[in-house]
Amino acid sequence: MKKTNKVYSIILPLILILISCKNGKSEKVELVCENGFEKISLEIENGQDFLVYDKPTKTNFVCTNISPVGLVIQGPGIKLIGSMDKTTMRTEIKVPSNYLEKDTLTITVRYGDSYEKECEFFVPLKTTE
Repeated sequence: MKKTNKVYSIILPLILILISCKNGKSEKVELVCENGFEKISLEIENGQDFLVYDKPTKTNFVCTNISPVGLVIQGPGIKLIGSMDKTTMRTEIKVPSNYLEKDTLTITVRYGDSYEKECEFFVPLKTTE
């Protein structure tokens, strides 16, 4: 009987620790759009996977097998800065507070002949970092 109590006294705390670690893990937002061999990644320069309301944040749209010069980027608060090199389009995003219904910014990127191809990014917004 004592052996069983010792086993439970060791296993129960381990299970509780594992459950609490799993619940504390935050979901990383994937800011990548792939279409076959073409790929566009949205990189936020502050290293976060979210934007902050009313704070200008520099971002990069990194393209693989797509010319960044031919991108059309649409969304509120987006200012085009220009292309860094042959694979990256730089922007600055500043979304005013209380502008969106949900705390998610939808960015639409169109590319290709006649801009028939489209990617959407859903970027979380927060009030502070």
